[in-house]
Amino acid sequence: MMMKMVGAWKKSFSLVLEALDYDNDTSESGQLIERVLLSSMLNPSEQWQTYHHHGRPLSLEYRLRFRCDSNYYGPFCNKFCRARDDFFGHFNCDPSGTKVCMEGWTGPECKEAVCRQGCHQAHGSCTAPGECKCHYGWKGSLCDQCVTFPGCVYGSCSEPWQCVCDVNWGGLLCDKDLNYCGTHQPCKNGGTCTNTEPNEYHCECQEGFRGRNCDIVEHACLSSPCVNGATCVEDPTGFSCTCTNDWTGHTCAEMVRQCDRSPCGRGATCQEAPGGYSCLCPPGWTGRTCQLDTNECEMSICVHARSCRNLIGGYLCDCLPGWTGPNCDIRNSSCQGLCLNGGRCEDQVSGSRCLCQPGFLGKYCQNHDSPCDSAPCLHGGQCVEKDERTITCNCPTGFSGFFCEIALDPCNPNPCQQGVPCHSTEGRYTCSCPEGYYGNECMSLKKPCIGQHCPGAMSDTTHRGVSFYIILVGVITLVTVCGCAACAFILSHLHRKRKKQQAVPQEEGINNQREVVNLIRNVDRPVPLLPPAAPPAQPPAPPAPISRCYEEIELTLPPSPAPSHPSPALKPAHGPKLDISNREREKLNRFHYTENQEQEA
Repeated sequence: MMMKMVGAWKKSFSLVLEALDYDNDTSESGQLIERVLLSSMLNPSEQWQTYHHHGRPLSLEYRLRFRCDSNYYGPFCNKFCRARDDFFGHFNCDPSGTKVCMEGWTGPECKEAVCRQGCHQAHGSCTAPGECKCHYGWKGSLCDQCVTFPGCVYGSCSEPWQCVCDVNWGGLLCDKDLNYCGTHQPCKNGGTCTNTEPNEYHCECQEGFRGRNCDIVEHACLSSPCVNGATCVEDPTGFSCTCTNDWTGHTCAEMVRQCDRSPCGRGATCQEAPGGYSCLCPPGWTGRTCQLDTNECEMSICVHARSCRNLIGGYLCDCLPGWTGPNCDIRNSSCQGLCLNGGRCEDQVSGSRCLCQPGFLGKYCQNHDSPCDSAPCLHGGQCVEKDERTITCNCPTGFSGFFCEIALDPCNPNPCQQGVPCHSTEGRYTCSCPEGYYGNECMSLKKPCIGQHCPGAMSDTTHRGVSFYIILVGVITLVTVCGCAACAFILSHLHRKRKKQQAVPQEEGINNQREVVNLIRNVDRPVPLLPPAAPPAQPPAPPAPISRCYEEIELTLPPSPAPSHPSPALKPAHGPKLDISNREREKLNRFHYTENQEQEA
């Protein structure tokens, strides 16, 4: 049972429980059995508190709990907290209803994003967790670097848009070198440097040197600076050396690299050597600079070839059958990629063949070896492969077993009719039919014997008379049955008429009598009809076995009240029994008439 409270929970409560007895389901009021009064305090919780009451008529055990509504927390259920993740906050609620900010958010309402760790609190900010967006005039990944004045070269700043020059630099943009001599040391050969202005200097040269940087030697050739037999020539810049062959450089101290002139041809590799160079010629070329063609045929390079022909930069071998390659030294094999499914190829004189792995066959091992290939199904059974190792045999008629190895006995049970013997041969059976029957199950009558040598009284010489006399006998039989039925009707009518004349006092009772035709029994037996001896004049229809049912009925007059003077005509007696065909059976079963109808007739 659940009861909804309105307002804050006050912890204390009073509860009245009543136990009623309802003897009748239709009654709206019941008999009070026990009333329980409970006053207690209960804190909001998911746990149940169990209470026991022991009264005189009965004992009760019941449980109570108080739960706050959704989004309400606290001991009085008056603290509201609903988790959200939107513009107005990013937080969840703990069991006490306190807001717990999601990761990356802070503040009372969890709306302030937590910036990247180390981001300057004054010079950077963020709108999403992990960001650090710099304010105007600040830069860097943590927004802790000020932006210098535009164009400042050798300066720095402590606040945005400053340009504080470094040491030895000056000017508005800190691009003037105040100590050019100390920074660049431009004076050579022991000259003394003096800073005159920003980016300006003056060199005081030693004796024997001159120039802005004291780099020009006066009377330079007196010291014989050129080596390796070179000639020294003084010029405005100092001196120059005229080198001999194989030497180079400002003072002719460097040996000339012969390979730098690319003396080797035909793509040869040049190597430096004492007093010159050497060329490593590619195949087909020779000489100091690899310009001469090599005659490879003189080296018997063709192994299994008819002839060798020298070409410019190469050669051509005319290989013998079965050999290939530039030198006719590779066996010409047709095995490459020939065999499938892991088959091993074997070279032969006239070709190659594949040696297949187990489970595969075919010229190239391309066919999977099927378990049906060994023809496991016997007696003409059809083999069906289910998977690589399982087969099923569809056996022909007369055989069974997993491999159709079991021959069934077609004579068990005996299919022959009339209980005649059955003989089985090679999955088939034959019935030993009695005289006059034939067929697989002895269900067909044999054709009547025709000819002069037939046993018995049949002397027909043709087959046509048989069918004609069968039809004739059937018609005569039908006419006879109908005549017998008409005679029975007339005799019965005359018998009742005589009975009425002889017993006048009983006329009223006799008039109420009815005659009933009762079907006594129905006897079915096959009767072969034999044709007469005389041959017919017209062609017969195909002979067929004839089976006719004779039904024996009995026409009986129901007994009437005995008269004062019994008369032989009124004696109850069974009428004559008539054999009729099946076609007249329904007529006689419906044959019913009354004495009044006889009188009207």
